[in-house]
Amino acid sequence: MKLIDLSRYGPVHRFADYHVYKTLAVIADGRRRGRKQLAETIGVGEGSMRTILEYLRDHDLVEIKQTGVTISKKGLDFLNGFPIQVGLVTKSDSSIGQTAVAVLVRSMADKIKIGVEQRDAAVKAGAEGATTIVVKGGELWILPDYNLDVHKKAFSAELRSMFQVKDGDVIIIGTGQNYRQAEDGALSAAFDLI
Repeated sequence: MKLIDLSRYGPVHRFADYHVYKTLAVIADGRRRGRKQLAETIGVGEGSMRTILEYLRDHDLVEIKQTGVTISKKGLDFLNGFPIQVGLVTKSDSSIGQTAVAVLVRSMADKIKIGVEQRDAAVKAGAEGATTIVVKGGELWILPDYNLDVHKKAFSAELRSMFQVKDGDVIIIGTGQNYRQAEDGALSAAFDLI
């Protein structure tokens, strides 16, 4: 899924669709934020943030005033209907990196081969690694044959308490030295699926 038509908004940008999503997610709390603050939080330059905000404003997803940027009702509806959820997970003994962020992607398990593609997308976005988990038969699986519900019960329970998983869902665990690296990796891999 492409959130932003890059060609319409000038030359090649130094941000991705997941940065657009993160911008909406950050301002979803209703607090006004300035462009500079958003750029620092999201991890893009001010010029890129200007382009992201212009796109979001053009689609009535945000309101921009001198006092800052807020999300609109349409923006909240869009974000709430989006097939992605994000959560911070406890450091798993099976993951690399100091921080692990889980991203649930609804109904995309049929697009997963063995998870290598998601790991590669996460690493390309700056993460140290990623683990892809699919929900099939009500169980959490790392393909091709590792059942988390059997081998990592505590980790599986943590993921289930974080997300209400359904058959066909995918959970991508991005890992990195900090939250931004882990989240960027997991979101980048998730956006490759949708």
